[in-house]
Amino acid sequence: MFNSSKEVAITFNGEIYDYKKIRKELVSYDYRTSSDTEVIIALYEKYGKSLLEKLTGMFAFSIWDDKNQTLFAARDRFGEKPFYYAIGAKGEFVFASEIKAIIASGLVNPILSESSLAHYLHKLYVHPAKTIYSNIHVLPPAYMLIYKNGQLEIERYWQIPETNKDITLEDALPEFKRLLKSAVERQLVADVPIGAFLSGGLDSTTIVSLASAISPKIKTFSFGFEGTKNELPFAKLVAERYGTEHYELHDTEHDIVELLLKMTDVYDEPFADSSAIPTYLISKLTREHTKVVLSGDGGDELMGGYHGWYRPLLFMNNKSGWDFPGKVLFMRILAQIALRSMWKNKTRIISGARGLYYQKHYKNILDAHRVSNVYFKESEMSHLGILTTPLGKPPSWQSTNTIDDAMKEDLEDYMPGDILTKIDRASMANSLELRAPFLDISFAEFAISLPSRLKINAEEDKIILRRAFENVWPETIRKRTKLGFGAPVQIWLKKPAMIALVNEYLNDPSKKIFKHLSFSGSRKFITDKSYKIWILLVLSIWMEKHNFIKTQP
Repeated sequence: MFNSSKEVAITFNGEIYDYKKIRKELVSYDYRTSSDTEVIIALYEKYGKSLLEKLTGMFAFSIWDDKNQTLFAARDRFGEKPFYYAIGAKGEFVFASEIKAIIASGLVNPILSESSLAHYLHKLYVHPAKTIYSNIHVLPPAYMLIYKNGQLEIERYWQIPETNKDITLEDALPEFKRLLKSAVERQLVADVPIGAFLSGGLDSTTIVSLASAISPKIKTFSFGFEGTKNELPFAKLVAERYGTEHYELHDTEHDIVELLLKMTDVYDEPFADSSAIPTYLISKLTREHTKVVLSGDGGDELMGGYHGWYRPLLFMNNKSGWDFPGKVLFMRILAQIALRSMWKNKTRIISGARGLYYQKHYKNILDAHRVSNVYFKESEMSHLGILTTPLGKPPSWQSTNTIDDAMKEDLEDYMPGDILTKIDRASMANSLELRAPFLDISFAEFAISLPSRLKINAEEDKIILRRAFENVWPETIRKRTKLGFGAPVQIWLKKPAMIALVNEYLNDPSKKIFKHLSFSGSRKFITDKSYKIWILLVLSIWMEKHNFIKTQP
């Protein structure tokens, strides 16, 4: 889109939620459309790069200023929308929303990045500050870039808020509720009916309860796995409570092999989060009924929902005063017993044992957290012939050695690298616009600033969310434990078609993967029948479908 003089042009991916309000404030601009895209142009003409302070929404955009011969681009604060770029062989600046578009330009010959490959094996996804290629780059969340006269400048425009250590739960609750209700209301503004993903968990239930109060008879969509992880009954309970028009989808209705092969087209990089498949499927179903959907993504990172990761860290700094030789070993044995028992406090015991282990082996909470949820450890990657250390960026905030550090780390690594990549690619592949009210900047900044004691303790997670909204949840939802959206990979891998797929891609030493990983070193992971098979299988399929040059750091 151009401005009236044709001197400024924009390409834009995303949604600016309060653009109508901004439009009313910029009355001097000569508008020719009613779109949010043109509002960004109006902001640029008045404020230049400072326009980013005015934007509320998810976005990746680039603005060409012909008068100043300058390209100005930016990405939203949390990384909901992607922005990739590269420098071509003759100095061309190439940028796009997808890596496949940059490669299709023919101007860049992709080179596999060894450090990104290591991070993938470590975490299931490529680090959000990198791509799988060493010569194709990503603009990180909360960053802008300026390209002028062949020179590239990249600058961070937004910082993670500091923790307000003094605020009490009673003081925080009214603002917490007000800001989240306002976020949902703002994101319900659209030219078409809006639906909502509903897992029956605390986050999606809260979003649906707020959305239903504003837009009755909202459509909700749920996905059910075979086995013990089926959340459909919980979702149905919520749908009945709020009278939504509810739709369900089951994973037994689909060809997992066909879908796994398709995911390499949807995700331009190796991506082994098993929930990518159900997210794609539920997005496809949703698009048959609506064009825009709300989700509960971001709630876990903002409010301490990953209790399996965070609770052990509570015990890491807990100097109880009791000490004796073999304390860590004793607690680990006790935790193993608790794991197999029905003890009431077994979660606390298991978390305590892990916390003591962290206390002994790591100097601070951030170091412990970074290794608490890894798949291939560095020693195992060495077994595969990968000697590069996975990327671990220094924190962009002032470390406090509290769980707040872990949550902020997840906001900058796990959430944009895994969660937001997953939902953006899956939804956009189905032409579905997905909005995440928890990531509304006003609400998110407030939630980030709250100290971890208002979010999680040894007994309870999402404390402030529970206090704010538990009165609108069905009782069964209030009492349930978090299951997560991970697919039943162990069940899938036992299917004959999946066994054949593993044999084709992981038992043939001529496959591309074994030009980068040791075939003999991989054998122990294939026979272990663990999630590591899935990680290697996804990587092998991806490599067979993509062309690239040998690895570089």
